[in-house]
Amino acid sequence: MVGPTLQDVAAEAGVSVSTASRALSGGKVKAATKRVVLEVAQQIGYRTVSDDEMPTPGRTGNIALLVTDIQNFYTVDLFRSVILEAQAVGYRVFLADINITLGRDQMIRGILDSSDGVLVAAPRIGDDDIRRLFDPKATVLVSRRVDGFSSVAMDDSSGMFQAVRHLASLGHGRVAYLGGDDRSRADARRRQGFEDATEKLGMESLVLGPFEPSFEGGVNAADALMMEDDVTAVIAYNDLMASGVLNRLLERGVKVPEQVSLVGFDNSMLAKVSRPKMTSVALRENDSRTALRMLMTMLERNGSDDYEFTPETVGAAESLIVRESTGPAPKE
Repeated sequence: MVGPTLQDVAAEAGVSVSTASRALSGGKVKAATKRVVLEVAQQIGYRTVSDDEMPTPGRTGNIALLVTDIQNFYTVDLFRSVILEAQAVGYRVFLADINITLGRDQMIRGILDSSDGVLVAAPRIGDDDIRRLFDPKATVLVSRRVDGFSSVAMDDSSGMFQAVRHLASLGHGRVAYLGGDDRSRADARRRQGFEDATEKLGMESLVLGPFEPSFEGGVNAADALMMEDDVTAVIAYNDLMASGVLNRLLERGVKVPEQVSLVGFDNSMLAKVSRPKMTSVALRENDSRTALRMLMTMLERNGSDDYEFTPETVGAAESLIVRESTGPAPKE
């Protein structure tokens, strides 16, 4: 089971995550604050750093986070949450984008040689390549499942159903899904979830794409959307695409949400600062930290004579965060 996280310590101690991290790793904080944080960590069973808990000789002290969409705000949020947790227990984290063709395998093997373990948040890498390139005993997958590997996997069908149901409740009858990269497992799950949800709720659906899962891809998706009739609501593959859709619609004089409602995925910082603020499906905030704790537990047990590796999958719920970009369907 995954133990208490750094965020749990911070919440119990009444301090920020960065303050808790500094207190636990010997950084500069007030003596009284450090005492409180250490006491809370001990009470709830959070492992703190001591000399005998640092990576053992023969280990690198590194953990790698491998992604295939480094420009996505979700990746930024993922890295930020992982690095604080890892540093608090004596590990360094480095981030690498493996969305390349030439030299990809060689690059990955070099990363593995320099790391004790890896978190793989790479939906564009095939299952066969995952099995071929990575050691299940030192790898945790984020947002996907592959037989034989431990993973934290989001329930995209649940998040998509919540988004479609929200639009249905607002009176929208014809909705569109703007798909991302067709190599992405996450896109396939979200597209299937969209089709299932619209069918169940008796809504007319339209799938457009694939588009590049980027701001520019969202701009192109919005142009394609403008060629369709009677679409009053749209769900984009991720927040980055949704921001491009939003920008392009506003440029072309389409009011959001008065004329078209818009939903993104990831609930990244981008959704919170856009104007209007975007309704978005939120991945459970603790997922990346859960994956890291799973990986660290695996690494600790790998050296034990009686340890027998058994892959573990933790399901992760999603929830819809409603903001300003969705509203009632326009009246005819």
